[in-house]
Amino acid sequence: MNPINGINFQKDSTISILKSLQSKAKVEYIVPDSVHSDSRSIYADVCDLKIISLSQKKYFLQRKRRINLNKLDCILFRIDPPVDSKYISQLQLFRELEYQNTLVLNSPESLLRFNEKILGCQLSQTKLPTIVTGDEDKIKKFLEQHDVIVLKPMNLMAGKGIIKVKKNNSSKELIREHVKKYKVIIAQKYIDEITRGDNRIIIYNGIIEKNVLRRMPPKGDFIANLANGGSFKITKVKKKYLINLEKVASFLKYHSIFFAGVDMIGDYITEINITSPTGVQNIKNGLSLKIANQLIKKIREYYN
Repeated sequence: MNPINGINFQKDSTISILKSLQSKAKVEYIVPDSVHSDSRSIYADVCDLKIISLSQKKYFLQRKRRINLNKLDCILFRIDPPVDSKYISQLQLFRELEYQNTLVLNSPESLLRFNEKILGCQLSQTKLPTIVTGDEDKIKKFLEQHDVIVLKPMNLMAGKGIIKVKKNNSSKELIREHVKKYKVIIAQKYIDEITRGDNRIIIYNGIIEKNVLRRMPPKGDFIANLANGGSFKITKVKKKYLINLEKVASFLKYHSIFFAGVDMIGDYITEINITSPTGVQNIKNGLSLKIANQLIKKIREYYN
């Protein structure tokens, strides 16, 4: 996980899950940037972690020591993007642990294999017009076809770097600047339904949480992420989406993606957050405890 001293205890999903988990298992905190390997094993500095209060951000770290990480029963890989060279290097190390039959969730193999935004497009039943390219001319042609488009960096989070482009005199320059900055980007047709918000649907261990986090963008904006200042309310998942979401849940479970956040705008799945999905504390409904219980179940099944 990210450095614990910088985490917002009243919003972070990882912390709330760990607080529910600690009554059922011993929780260790892997000190960031301490992970390293030799020719045989992966090591890191760890501390015993005890979370006392989310509202007061009270916790204890004790008994710091260096261990071979394959001695742990399960490792939660919950580091925020960007998915840059450092992130990928970390995944490659943890993938070696996975090859040594240590349970790592979400699976480093799958995190390396799937891009969150592309995966959403692939698993959406209703297909949103999308291209992935670093070619300015292709994006300009795509804009000509759809009048208004959205440009997204491949490997960022929380709505960072996402812009809306309309056909006008400044569009060519916006496209040029975005391609220059991010090299390869995703361009999608703009969806009018975003003005009414998007839906974050949590899936854990193949289970669809029926309570949905509906996020509304701030006034004058189209990015609904809470980190962007969006508001939210809790609704129920619509029945008409359940058949496709069940297929998504099965796909994720098959690929050892234990915990994911499916983002939908209207009928479209626009992203499946598999790196560090948020929303557990917003949804409530005992969700952190349900996830912790399923995690224990997953560990027992894995080693039996």
